[in-house]
Amino acid sequence: MTDKEIIKAFYKARKKEVCKAVIRPKFTMYKELFQLAAALAVFVTIILVHAYFSTPFFITLLCAVSAAFILSQTRNILLLAIFAYQKFAPKLLRSACLFQPSCSEYMKQCITKYGVIKGVNKGFKRIKRCRPPNGGLDEP
Repeated sequence: MTDKEIIKAFYKARKKEVCKAVIRPKFTMYKELFQLAAALAVFVTIILVHAYFSTPFFITLLCAVSAAFILSQTRNILLLAIFAYQKFAPKLLRSACLFQPSCSEYMKQCITKYGVIKGVNKGFKRIKRCRPPNGGLDEP
């Protein structure tokens, strides 16, 4: 084999490995976009009819709509925070996890599989166990 053939074979094998390693789930944001549009429509409606409401009632209504929107998006907000941690946290901090999958990936899987309350609970229990005597393979 010539050098060019060896390099070509190496790149071909490496490309297959990288493709296997970077398998990401497909996310559809249609439901979230619809919820955002509905919340914006309610906000605009409340602001447009502000003249018919007293100020304390208007503020209460606006806070209630804001809280309802945030509660409906809790799962996505938590997953976004975990993604930001995985992307921007120092490598030394991220590589300190003793388990496989890492604690942040485990929490992401738990939130996706069990929901927000149970998933966060299982994730925090896992983070509390992440100390030197523990470790190893732990699936959600």
